[in-house]
This record gives sequence, C-alpha cells and structure tokens, in this order.
Amino acid sequence: MSFQVYVPRGYHPERQWPLILFLHGAGEGGEDGLLPTEFQLGSAIRRHADLFESIAVFPQQRPSPYWNVADLDLAMRCLEQTCCSWSIDRGRLLLCGVSSGAIGAWSLAARKPDCFAALLIVSGMVGPTPAIPPDQAVAPAGVPDPHRWLAERLGPTPVWIHHGDADPLLPVQDARRVAAALRQAGTPVRYSELPGFGHNVWDVAFYSEEVIRWLLSQRRTAVATLDPPHR
Repeated sequence: MSFQVYVPRGYHPERQWPLILFLHGAGEGGEDGLLPTEFQLGSAIRRHADLFESIAVFPQQRPSPYWNVADLDLAMRCLEQTCCSWSIDRGRLLLCGVSSGAIGAWSLAARKPDCFAALLIVSGMVGPTPAIPPDQAVAPAGVPDPHRWLAERLGPTPVWIHHGDADPLLPVQDARRVAAALRQAGTPVRYSELPGFGHNVWDVAFYSEEVIRWLLSQRRTAVATLDPPHR
C-alpha cells in the first residue's frame, strides 16, 4: 500500500505529536500515493498549515468502492510504521474518513476501539445495505442493530459526524440513526447535519477551524499498544 506522511514545519523529535490517520473516498484509490493528499484533509492542510500541528498519514487503497478488512489492516500498518519513524503521542491517534473512507473509519474504529482518541466522520454510513459486501460492512453479519452495536463498541471515544441532508449516495437517515445510538450509549458525539447539501460536505468539515481544533484537542487516558510494523 502506497502512503504519504505529512510532517508539520515545526516538527521536532523532542516533542510528541498527534497523528491523524485519513481514509480517502472511492475516487482517490490507486497506486500513485498522491491522490489521497489532493482533497479534503490534504487540501485543508495546504490552506491552514498553521492549524495542523500534527503528523498526518494518507494510506491509499487500490481502486475499490469500499475499504475492506485487508485494506484497513494495511492502513494500520502504515500508521504503525509512522509511529516508529516519528515522535508520536500514542494517546492522540485520530481517525478521519470521507464517504467510503468514512465507512472504513467506522469499521476500523469498531475493530480497534481502544486505539483512537477521536473520530471525524464525513458523509459516511453504518448500514446495513445490500450494496456493501459482508467483508466491507461495519458490523458483523447477523447483528440485529448495527448502529447500537457500533455505539457499544466505541464506548467513550468522541465522535463528530458531518452529513448533508440531501445526500443522494449515502442517506442522511443512517447518520441520524448512528448519532442517536451514540447519544443513547453515552458516547460524546457531535452531529452536524448540513441543510441543502448533498454528498460533498467535506470542505465544510475540514476547512473549519473549530473542527480541527476539536480534533487535535482529543486525548485518550489509556494508551493502546500498537503491533510493530511488518518487515
């Protein structure tokens, strides 16, 4: 898996830095290693580099409609390799996903509930839906209420969801359901539903100083131990 790492201008190894793992949408897959940095988080970093006092990791899946389990495992290996290469605060590992990458972010957070300090989910979906194959679904097959299952898995991990109320690809009703399930479970959740917006709400999320400051302010009290990167 190709991946890029953003290192802030003021980086110094004597300080431990937060790390953002970014999962791109379906249009940025490939093998060039560059497309995931062109839009969304990458574009926001170029516009507001002063806000991003953080390492950022941009793994790139091969072209596919969704992130499957193998893709997500490789993305975690990219994260692990970055943690070994740079001075990272492992209590401040942050996960962002857009569109199909947001579905992948839900799935990865559910599989690694003790890993991330916060999630930023933009135009995502929990499901279930016939369009998402079983190996790319958020919840295991047969779970009666995937939204409640996800909320119970995430526990106290803070989440901020952004979704357009006119999204023609991933219906807003799913975002509403997961936000309600998270609130019921006691998860710290912020839900921003954007009136009149379709699927493309990522510029609203990633260009917002409030959103970025919120994301980078999150910290886990218990730090998960990552597996060493595969050689």
